[in-house]
Amino acid sequence: MKKLIVFLISLLLILSFVAVNSYAQTNSSNELQSKESKSPQQLPAKSEANNEQNSTPVLPVVTVEGETTGEVTGNVAKRTKTVTKTDTPIIEAPQSISVVTRDEMDMRSVQNFTEALRYVPGVTVDQFGFEGRGFEYLLLRGFNGLNNANFRDGLSNAASGFFSSFITETYGLERIDVLRGPSSVLFGRGDAGGIVNRVTKLPNAAPIREIQLQYGNFDRKRIAADLGAATEDGRLMFRLVTTALDTDTQVKYPNTGGERAEIRRFYIAPSITWRPTINTTITLMGDVLNNRSGTSLFQIVTPDGSQTRILQGDPKFTRYAADQSSVGYQIEHHFNDIFTVRQNFRHTQQKGRFRDMFGLGYNTIDQPTLLDRQAYGTNERLTQTGLDSHLQAKLDTGPLNHTILLGTDWNQTNLNLKYFEGYTDGSLPPAIDILNPVYGAPIETPDALGMDSKQRIDQLGFYIQDQMRYNENWILTLSGRFDRIRNRDKDFLNASTIKINDSAFTGRAGLTYLFSNGIAPYFGFSQSFLPQSGISADGKPFDPTRGTQFEAGIKYQPVGRRSLYTMAFFDLTKTNVLTRDPNDPAGFAFMQSGKVRSRGIELEARAELYRGLNAITSFTYHDVENIKDTDFGGKTPIQVPDILASGWLDYSFGALGVDWLRGFGLGFGIRHVGRIYNDEANTSTTPSFTLFDATLRYEKGPILFTINSSNIFDKKYVSSTFFNRQYPGTERTVIGTLSFRF
Repeated sequence: MKKLIVFLISLLLILSFVAVNSYAQTNSSNELQSKESKSPQQLPAKSEANNEQNSTPVLPVVTVEGETTGEVTGNVAKRTKTVTKTDTPIIEAPQSISVVTRDEMDMRSVQNFTEALRYVPGVTVDQFGFEGRGFEYLLLRGFNGLNNANFRDGLSNAASGFFSSFITETYGLERIDVLRGPSSVLFGRGDAGGIVNRVTKLPNAAPIREIQLQYGNFDRKRIAADLGAATEDGRLMFRLVTTALDTDTQVKYPNTGGERAEIRRFYIAPSITWRPTINTTITLMGDVLNNRSGTSLFQIVTPDGSQTRILQGDPKFTRYAADQSSVGYQIEHHFNDIFTVRQNFRHTQQKGRFRDMFGLGYNTIDQPTLLDRQAYGTNERLTQTGLDSHLQAKLDTGPLNHTILLGTDWNQTNLNLKYFEGYTDGSLPPAIDILNPVYGAPIETPDALGMDSKQRIDQLGFYIQDQMRYNENWILTLSGRFDRIRNRDKDFLNASTIKINDSAFTGRAGLTYLFSNGIAPYFGFSQSFLPQSGISADGKPFDPTRGTQFEAGIKYQPVGRRSLYTMAFFDLTKTNVLTRDPNDPAGFAFMQSGKVRSRGIELEARAELYRGLNAITSFTYHDVENIKDTDFGGKTPIQVPDILASGWLDYSFGALGVDWLRGFGLGFGIRHVGRIYNDEANTSTTPSFTLFDATLRYEKGPILFTINSSNIFDKKYVSSTFFNRQYPGTERTVIGTLSFRF
């Protein structure tokens, strides 16, 4: 499979150079649409006179759906495909969705995926503090979003195993759609909190030429390029996105002369779009990402609970390596004004290797600060293949206008996992004194195999949806889906196999009313399901968890303004949650009696307030509770803040009309995260914290220079604390970026 992926990406590169060569031989670059006209976009067309002189067929001018998957001008997207898989205005969607546009990511100088979501309501990021390995920890309305909320171009990109989690290169994204609440009706298995859909940069008709050079504290060095072109007749479009990163991190080992964990990362993503006819579009895409890094920043505490800055790993031993690649295609064909068919395919794979150490306990009474350690390591291979096909029909029945969607999708996930803990001879790595640590001693890679397993999950789903419009004001959305899941988990050490077959029906219903002034109240109901591994004490496989949500809100989009205001009230319940079986004295058995409820309010404003002044604000109040649990009923789950609030203001001084201020821009942001509980019994908390961000930019012709700082006052704070570990938050970063757009 690796050879196949390398071959396909090589083919993409060859075709890309053919496209560039063809583009270079034409003299019609001035006929291509300027990138400033981002949405909608038009394919270039030649005049009749040119057609007479050139026998090459030229496609007529057509409109491309740029607002749903392509570039968006500014910070306010007005349309999306993530909610319904159809081109739908956000104001008509009966569910909460936020879109982080490419312009917003550039405006805030976003450097990683979780940083892009810092100003989105209902989303908690970095709950494990600074993360240097690339893991994208997040919560959606209080529920885990690391494993099953991840999507790429509408196809699942779920994590699995111990450390198998696909890394996102944000420079390769056009936008990020955050759909909150149960969403299984169109996307299959998933947790109750929602999904996060990453939309890839793909070719378009406008020429794209950007090169970036970046330097920042922690000796951060990065180079990136985004290049795209189209042939004269508009049939072939090409894009190549690549970036390379070399940086140290804030993870510093004491008593080593300043040795730090580092990140080395390379990414390349070619893509080609071919339009053989006006009604058919075929896009081929691929990417490769290589990551080498140290560890994240979790610090152990002393026996009396005092904080230290000691890392229990070792700079010469702790390593994380991930090599991932993907190849896929998107096909769209319009039969006529009524019927459209689409098919999306992606195959992704990752090979991950991680080794580190964890504490076993303090050594003796005579040496109470000497911590015994155990080495462990993983070797994981994760592959995921997804195929989604659907037919869309737009038709009328009497007074009703219908957009009907009928589709099926298939997804297969394979995980090979080997986990090593310790050594076959029973030895331990050198202990470490947490008050005076000594690093750098030789440590062998662990060889005692503790787990050797293979898991395969097959999912096949069928879905149908009808978006009905009556009298241009009423919009009723009805959706239904049926899934079959087949899970096979082989344990090679114990020579055992667990087979689980699940099926589920999920639905969604939503009603929206559009007032002529841009106000749209709505009400929605949605469901989710998520299969679980393992069996109960009586040998029966666990049923999937089920999520049910009722949501009501108001969206407001002022007529003629690039602004969107939303307010949502939600009541979300997740059932079949695993809880400890009270009949098992050993405490290892579980039962499905748990129920978790999340309810609250979310406010969001994305607005162009005045000429040159843009604002992004959000507020979230969470009330998340284990309403049914054998041990912790009535308690709040760990790491879930009660309040989230953020705001960003950005001003372009050129709007003042003063010559010497033209090109200057300034942005300022504030983020507040409320207190969280550190343990399931809610006996201790991590206090709330407030952080500030800022950016300053100057643009002159094709050159843009940006200085960005996150946590500008370098506030020292803790994101969370549990299992005798503290997770310090991200320290101040200062990064300068020089962009050439020509």
